[in-house]
Amino acid sequence: FQSEVSAISLGIGSVLLGISLDYALHIFSHYRKHQDVKLLLKDLSTPVVLSGITTAGAFLSLRFVNSQALNDLGLFAAVAVLAAALFSLIVLPHLLPGKKSDKKLKKNGLIDRLAVYHYSGNKFLSYGILLLTIIFLFLSRNVSFDADLMKSNYMSSELQLAEKNLNKVTSLSKKTIYLVTPGKQINNALTLNEKVAEQIVKLKSDGVIQDASVISDIFHSTNGQNDAIKRWEEFWLARKEKVLNDLIIAGKKYKFKASAFSSFSDLLDKKFQVASSGELPILSELFFENFTIRTDTLSAVINILKVNSNETEINKAYEALEKIPDTWIIDKRLITSEFMNILKSNFDKLILISISLVFLILLLAYGRIELTIITMIPVFFSWIWVVGIMALLGISFNIFNIIILTFIFGLGIDYSIFIMRGLLQDYKYGHGDISSYKVSVIISGITTLLGIGVLIFARHPALRSIATMSIIGILSVIFITFTLLPAIFKWMMTYKKGKRSRPVTLLDFIFSIASLIVFVGGSLIMTLFSFILRLIPGNKKKKKYIFHVLFSKLTWFLIYMNFFSPKRIINPDREDYKKPAMVIANHQSHVDLMLMMLLSPKVLVLTNRKNYTHPFYGKALQYADFLPSDIGYEEIGEDLKNLIADGYSFMIFPEGHRNDDGTIRRFHKGAFYLAEKLEIDILPIIIHGQNQSLKKSEFFLKRGSLTTKFLPRIDLSKKEYGETIREQTKGINAIFRKEYAAVRNEFETPDYWADYIIKNFIYKGPVLEWYTRTKLKIEDNYKIFNDLVPRKCTITDLGCGYGYLAFMLSLISEERVIKAIDYDEEKIAVANNCAIKNDRISFLTDDITDMDFEASDVFIFNDVLHYLPKNLQIETIEKCIQKMNPGGLIIIRDSDKDLQKRHQGTRLSEFFSTNFGFNKKEHKLEFVSRKMIMEIARKHSFNLEIMDNTKITSNLVYILNNKIKLP
Repeated sequence: FQSEVSAISLGIGSVLLGISLDYALHIFSHYRKHQDVKLLLKDLSTPVVLSGITTAGAFLSLRFVNSQALNDLGLFAAVAVLAAALFSLIVLPHLLPGKKSDKKLKKNGLIDRLAVYHYSGNKFLSYGILLLTIIFLFLSRNVSFDADLMKSNYMSSELQLAEKNLNKVTSLSKKTIYLVTPGKQINNALTLNEKVAEQIVKLKSDGVIQDASVISDIFHSTNGQNDAIKRWEEFWLARKEKVLNDLIIAGKKYKFKASAFSSFSDLLDKKFQVASSGELPILSELFFENFTIRTDTLSAVINILKVNSNETEINKAYEALEKIPDTWIIDKRLITSEFMNILKSNFDKLILISISLVFLILLLAYGRIELTIITMIPVFFSWIWVVGIMALLGISFNIFNIIILTFIFGLGIDYSIFIMRGLLQDYKYGHGDISSYKVSVIISGITTLLGIGVLIFARHPALRSIATMSIIGILSVIFITFTLLPAIFKWMMTYKKGKRSRPVTLLDFIFSIASLIVFVGGSLIMTLFSFILRLIPGNKKKKKYIFHVLFSKLTWFLIYMNFFSPKRIINPDREDYKKPAMVIANHQSHVDLMLMMLLSPKVLVLTNRKNYTHPFYGKALQYADFLPSDIGYEEIGEDLKNLIADGYSFMIFPEGHRNDDGTIRRFHKGAFYLAEKLEIDILPIIIHGQNQSLKKSEFFLKRGSLTTKFLPRIDLSKKEYGETIREQTKGINAIFRKEYAAVRNEFETPDYWADYIIKNFIYKGPVLEWYTRTKLKIEDNYKIFNDLVPRKCTITDLGCGYGYLAFMLSLISEERVIKAIDYDEEKIAVANNCAIKNDRISFLTDDITDMDFEASDVFIFNDVLHYLPKNLQIETIEKCIQKMNPGGLIIIRDSDKDLQKRHQGTRLSEFFSTNFGFNKKEHKLEFVSRKMIMEIARKHSFNLEIMDNTKITSNLVYILNNKIKLP
């Protein structure tokens, strides 16, 4: 790229050794744990390459700084880091034993114990980091940038003493300032300098300047010389004769001839002319040339000023000199400081560019903005820590420690990437151990501290500054990465009852936080409004109705502000609450309460004591005439009479408590007792989908499809559901369960569950996420299979891949028991580690051509037969026929090679899937034909139905059954 490199770039190579060594440490640490080179390359290729690219990108951002030395450093560092990463991946694995060793490695050393410790599980550490980060964030405002390089110089005590003694006897230690007067020509500069000289004399007399060398004292401008000649001539015009006569008289006294003073007389008679510097070579050589600047476009005269070297006197001199117009102040320290200030502004740009570049690289690698953000969180936190600790220790930024902070930023990104890799591998495959990644990070930190941190013992301020930043930065980034990154990742993927069925996404997080803010703000507003209404005179009933209307509108806004979640209200009888009723609904989440309130301002709720006395919204609920559920039904009934007389309906959740799975539990009889006593109808309402949006066990709102369905009113006096309250409670509970099942059957379609399947694969790699979305879209969310497979049956899914079909069939019906088989161990591991996997699905790794099948109602071959030779295709289908239960089905979705034109599309799709790592193959692809399937059906006297619903490919759906229908 370039033929030269600066010494700074070569010198910083020792620092780069720390990063370069990291990659080798990761390789050896991972091998030490697993002793498998293939697994090592599989696990580390992505993070090493990603780490190398991001670190190189961070260093390449130095190319945008206005400093050739730092430009060289950026290029040198980027090349060095990328070379080290590639060397570690390409060369080092060849130096490791290829086979596992039988020798057991001892892994109980200090580093291993530090690595296996569960930092994120310690709440004190997590909360302590958050608290300290807030404190350091406020302290960080006090850190400044010190542009004075003189403070970074080293002076021994002997040198400082010698300087002090020298200052006493000489003026050499005084501060030198150059005051320059510019002009287009040298004469212009000299003219201006003569005016400035007068002010310099004044500053010297005032004590602001200790000494000065002014060129105007020696050489004048043309006008200055003319004035001097004129003054000379005027001076001697009246004195010449008298002086010469006095000299002759005095000379005679001392025996001088009259002609002895003729030279002096000639001098007085001489007509002087203006002289240029060229006409005075000696004067020009000694003084003039050293104090002037002459170029084609500019000339300038330099004055040397001496001031006391203490900061106060220097600043005082600067203030005075800055008032002199048309002059330049030149000071080596000032020039250096200005240069440093320029670099500082460049480093602000550098930070923005490097962060943006790293963010973009991580986003492209992870394919998810959520993973990118949480990977960079430890780096941002550690930056705040470093700056905050600098403020505590009174350390300022300078050119040296800012360069080292670029290095620490690169290390922090590396550490985050490797820990994130371990977490993602665990989330994807269920390994459950990231200690090998932690070990390499710890060793990297130790070696880096030994290499750079030892400079803390150096006596040079710049070296000590570098070491201090290294120690603070590296320890901070390791501690924060080990604690905060796993904690955030765990919160995204799990809750207190296990894995989230749909992990947290950024969009859900934004809407959840926004909903929480609106909820808290709305609660406080309603509470304040309730106090105001109590103080305002007026009709109490009208004031409360206004309050109820506002309450209803607020809950409507809370529900509908999440516009990504479709809402559905089914009200076939057009219920309008004009007639009071006891409203009952199944209880799924906190949102249920708001769903009931948004339907009408005339709906009040029986709530628990905790809500009734809540500090945020308890007073609002009390003013709204909500009642606590623990005061007894007799007292509640008396309180309700007046409210019902005013046209209000009351709402009770007869289950009493929420549950995570959404199933309807046993009803308590309180609602039915009150309805009978108050002689009002029961108004049943089915709520569906809320348990998936806001589970009882996780306080986090997610997007989801919400359905509210009104059922016909129930008049308990008609005794349709029993004579006693207990019988009526059980009867209505049975109706609720039946209607809820009907709602589920209607709305829990393949399109409904597709999002759940996709969300289980979104943080398992961008390629897998893309493949999952594409596969479900191409398969139309497996609607055909769902329509063909009975809702209650046992299923064997042969060649299940990642389990998409098995998950879909299981989610739609809880009465389907599925065994899914594939010979790709990796796919089975991923499927087994999905949150939506349940006890009704079992994923197995096996070869379907060798294994014995269990009896099943349905056998499914979904795009699998063409991976087998024709003879194995026939054998495998016939094995299924032998194990098929009476009335069972064999569903084959595969190509028909006889459809030659459309078959090209199938061949193309299989080319990409088998050659780009999506599907493994052990045999040459051999596509099936309609004729072969028909022969098998005829041989075993099976019915055969063929469905052709594709236009691009030759895929057909073959359905074989043995004539006995399933119940």
